[in-house]
Amino acid sequence: MVVEKGIITVDTKQIDRLTMELKGFEKEVGESTYHALKRTVDFVATQIGRIVRQHYTIKASDIKDTLIKNYPSKKDLSASVESKGHTLSFYHFTHSPKTRPATKKKYKVKVTIKRDSGSQEVNTDPKPFIATLDGGIDHVVKREGTERKPIVVLRTLSVPQMITNENVGEEIQKAAMEKFNERLEHEIIRNMTSIQKNIRK
Repeated sequence: MVVEKGIITVDTKQIDRLTMELKGFEKEVGESTYHALKRTVDFVATQIGRIVRQHYTIKASDIKDTLIKNYPSKKDLSASVESKGHTLSFYHFTHSPKTRPATKKKYKVKVTIKRDSGSQEVNTDPKPFIATLDGGIDHVVKREGTERKPIVVLRTLSVPQMITNENVGEEIQKAAMEKFNERLEHEIIRNMTSIQKNIRK
């Protein structure tokens, strides 16, 4: 599988190789590939949530909401897991203070986006602050100018960008290919064993 623009797709080189090696059993290779891909799609979606959260302080639900699983069919063996989403506000990451302070005392706004980078002060001009917006959510915002309004919500990365981060993408790709190869081998052995048993009857 390869990761590109938030999409994880299958590298078909191994399938092509197996088709050549098991010439005459193309149907069995196709069926094995179909079942292996279905299992792998679900596995990859789970791994995306796990691996991305190892690097970023984002909630699993925020990642899951962006994922689209494209399952294979027996006529079309293409499969992928796609992530679609806009840049996220700091609200979706670990930040402090979490809510708008009750006092008017000046405070610093800090956010932790990448776990290995630690907490970073948000330095904008004008200074950022916490504001309760529609829906009762406390966002990190800043004013656009010297007036009290308008204000803008501060945003950072999107989930697709996190997935295509070099280290994250490589981890997902490695986990995906290992699972696909494991499931494909299992399905091939199961199918070929079944054929051998039928021949002996």
